Amino acid sequence: MNTKVIDFIKKYHFLILLSLGVILRLVWIFIMDTYPYTDFMWYHVKGVELSEGKGFLNGIYPHYIGNPGFPTAFRPIGYPGTLAILYYFFGTSFMVGKIFNVLLSTLIMFLTYKLALKFFNEKVAFITLLIFVFSPLAICYNSILGSEILFSAVLMLSIYLFFVKNNPILVGLLIGYLTLIRPIGMFIPAIFAIFIFIKKDMLLKQKFKYMIIFGIFFGLVVSPWLIRNYKAFGEPVFSTNGGYVIYVNNNDYATGSWSDPYKYPDSPFLQYRTDKWFDEMAIHNTGKELAIEWIKENPKQFINLGFLRLKNSYWAKTDEIKWAFTTGINEWHPMASRFVKLQKLLFRPFYIVLFAFILYSIFRFIRYRKIDFITFILLIFMYFTAMMFVLEGNSRYVFPLHPIYTIAVAFVLFNVFGVIRKKVSSFSQR
Repeated sequence: MNTKVIDFIKKYHFLILLSLGVILRLVWIFIMDTYPYTDFMWYHVKGVELSEGKGFLNGIYPHYIGNPGFPTAFRPIGYPGTLAILYYFFGTSFMVGKIFNVLLSTLIMFLTYKLALKFFNEKVAFITLLIFVFSPLAICYNSILGSEILFSAVLMLSIYLFFVKNNPILVGLLIGYLTLIRPIGMFIPAIFAIFIFIKKDMLLKQKFKYMIIFGIFFGLVVSPWLIRNYKAFGEPVFSTNGGYVIYVNNNDYATGSWSDPYKYPDSPFLQYRTDKWFDEMAIHNTGKELAIEWIKENPKQFINLGFLRLKNSYWAKTDEIKWAFTTGINEWHPMASRFVKLQKLLFRPFYIVLFAFILYSIFRFIRYRKIDFITFILLIFMYFTAMMFVLEGNSRYVFPLHPIYTIAVAFVLFNVFGVIRKKVSSFSQR
């Protein structure tokens, strides 16, 4: 290859890779006409209804058309509310949400590179971006109207501002928004609080001041949602999906991943559902009560299920790419099974390297009391792993964390390649 071309690529590798990433994602959303199904149709329909001023309404699978007079809090309003704003200004086409995903993905790629560059070096940043740009999962999910990419983008922006700007107002606002995007993020503020309090370069007074300001602005974002739910349901519930999810994954028929609770023998939920509406608060409260009771009575089975959930999330059921290939209600593109195989082929080694990073980060924290960006990644991993252990084995819970996990994987690969290179060099000099 021409020396000038090589020099150009070295100088502008970031812009070249970022441009390739954007092009691949744009091409994908135009060639794959993904039809939103299940959760993704719910997000779309709720976004449309909000944009039309109909409210945030309860609706039934598979079309989720809202029932006037029956509000919903089954999922937080963050993503459908965001879609509603986009739909209001640009129309309710599926493509509006997909193009928004590409814009978010561009931000994710930019922030991922910048964080890797700030805390490691240019080579780690290059490997990070290279992996993420060409990740089939990170490409294909742009055609899905799901909350994952928005959640990932806001999380990465929060982390970037937390470490680079260290502004509690901005971080508080963003984390508040983040918790309204996906229910699994509702305790994420604890990660930032823990990290602040274990940091060694801040006085205790400064830490309390930071957390108070952070908490105020976090509360400003979240409180309207809780107040609305108190008025609608009689209690400030964050998501009525919580009791449903914890029961589905903690009962005698639980499988370590999602299963249909309405098909369980003598399902306790059937009494709360009709063909047009379901009593989501009754299901939430009943599910939570039954799940807690079951966990107390079956601690061994709960622990076994917890490890099964982790196995499903990181190894056995890494198949969430299939949702990019839905062409209708319960209809799939013929290529879906091939891409599922490709995902398993690529991401099982990815997770093995990630686990190596986690073991390394645990060792350095215990042995040397290191508290830095690597420690923060460890806290992120521990939080989401704990949530999956209790709630559900679902690889879609892991996907939004792929950007920050890719930094960890790139860090390990860079150091492993460095050791190999040194040994080869040493051997050749003998």
